Amino acid sequence: MDGQQYIASHFAATLRRYLFRKHLGLIPAQSPDALDPNMLPVPEPNVYDFDSEEDKLVMDPLSDNFWNHWNSTAKKNTDAFATVFHVVPYDGILNWNQYREYFGKHYEPLGTKEKPLPPKYPWGHVFKEAFPPGAEGAHAVKQVLARIRGSLVEMPLKFLQDIDLAVEGLSYNAATDELYT
Repeated sequence: MDGQQYIASHFAATLRRYLFRKHLGLIPAQSPDALDPNMLPVPEPNVYDFDSEEDKLVMDPLSDNFWNHWNSTAKKNTDAFATVFHVVPYDGILNWNQYREYFGKHYEPLGTKEKPLPPKYPWGHVFKEAFPPGAEGAHAVKQVLARIRGSLVEMPLKFLQDIDLAVEGLSYNAATDELYT
């Protein structure tokens, strides 16, 4: 690891590599109709494609090449989900005004407490305003989602970073205001 030789058991090495490849979207597609040797129970050995390009990429998890691929995959996936679904938390939202513009005015209920109206979009649905209407828009959504590889996304460490949540949180619960002030 980290460019140096190391010894790892066959099971540990293949499990780690397989899991990294799965999260990075580097496992070849499998046919649901065809029997794969890895579907068979013990004592049948599992088949692993050592020395494939994908395996070489995850062989050394401490290398710059691995981490660059890991981070770029997470970034591409995060950006694709943000474009299509306007997910939160998201690092592009640093304060409440940005939150309301990006998410609130589209996905939160409208109207008043007495007469609530449904939101413009149900949560988890495609943010249609980012795409052209009709079949062209559906094709554009598919193109963006086709960029997603594996299951990695970035941890939103900058989400609402401009807000002092400790202070603002007090305003949401008047009962605790006396405790903290």
